Amino acid sequence: MIARYHAIILAESVGQHFSPEALNEVVAANIGQDSPLNLLNSVIHFDNSLIREAPAYIEEQHALLARADDPRAMRAAFGRLTHTAQDFYAHSNYVDLWLAARGGIERARPEGIDGLDPAILDSPNLKTAHFYLWRDFIFYVPLFQRFARKHLVFPNSHEEMHLDDPSRGPKFYYAIAAAKQRTLAEYRRAIQSLGAERAADFHRKHRE
Repeated sequence: MIARYHAIILAESVGQHFSPEALNEVVAANIGQDSPLNLLNSVIHFDNSLIREAPAYIEEQHALLARADDPRAMRAAFGRLTHTAQDFYAHSNYVDLWLAARGGIERARPEGIDGLDPAILDSPNLKTAHFYLWRDFIFYVPLFQRFARKHLVFPNSHEEMHLDDPSRGPKFYYAIAAAKQRTLAEYRRAIQSLGAERAADFHRKHRE
């Protein structure tokens, strides 16, 4: 998912709970997951059908958040885990499965999606996009981009499946709505792991 939409999801789902400065730290950690060093880390981006490994990464970040003494570390862990959780909806067929169960896109509005539907989360048909730099770089080369996206899209590839931005059509808005629900759910879980005092620090900028 493009960085600006990660930021929008955070602001619209949990932004009201953080001071502006604290929210900026969460957003920075979230968007930082798209750094060049993390480009090929399929776990972080919920790619390559790592249906077990990516959730394990989210669990790892929750554990770091729960035991962190520094509020900045809490916010960084939350930013990292929400990036992965949000990418799940943009890089998987979750939206397709949810729409199929409800009779198609004509019968369901984006705001009606359930981003935490256990039947879909546990479905054997759930899969995420496959991204391989050695193959998929061609979709980002300006001279070949148009031709490649029209004629060289591989089945189950990131280019075929992703819902990273509005250019992908109406399903993008279902992915955004589901990602907001998941972000709020992950926030509530994070708060439960913190005592009242630590939760208060989590929400405001750390004071030196």
